[in-house]
Amino acid sequence: MSMIMEYVRLRPHELAELRRLLAEEPDNAYEYAGDLGMGDEDEAVSSRGIDTDKAWAGLQWLLAEVDPPVDVIGGGEPMTDDKWGYDPPRLLTAADVAQAARFLAATPFASLAVHYAAAEMTAADVYPGVWSQDWALSYLEESYGQLVTLFCAAAADHEPIVVWMA
Repeated sequence: MSMIMEYVRLRPHELAELRRLLAEEPDNAYEYAGDLGMGDEDEAVSSRGIDTDKAWAGLQWLLAEVDPPVDVIGGGEPMTDDKWGYDPPRLLTAADVAQAARFLAATPFASLAVHYAAAEMTAADVYPGVWSQDWALSYLEESYGQLVTLFCAAAADHEPIVVWMA
């Protein structure tokens, strides 16, 4: 089973509907959030949601080295109890998103890349265990760029972000 981290910007009415679904129809909540992440019909590329594929743990490793003010990988408040099992969806508030966006925008990937250590990441069993591959650093850079873009756009619109493992 692969573990992919999903992120979706939420408008106020969408957050209310997601909360309702989590309480009343939890099986439909993931589908609803996933559909929101696909964006508006007139967008060629969604600005509403991303997934970091399997790069999330590598990004978490690198970000931990620069001490971000908000944990954009594992942070946020759980939106539900144990109905979701090991990883319930988590909400990063609009204030969290704004703080994270300022940090991410001011932190170029190069400042993370200096902490990249394939052997250490492999020895620490950082998921997904591809760190010795020649493409692994660029894989992390691409996902980081998507995170920066999403968080900056959400901050500009004063939107929270819901995060979950798919």
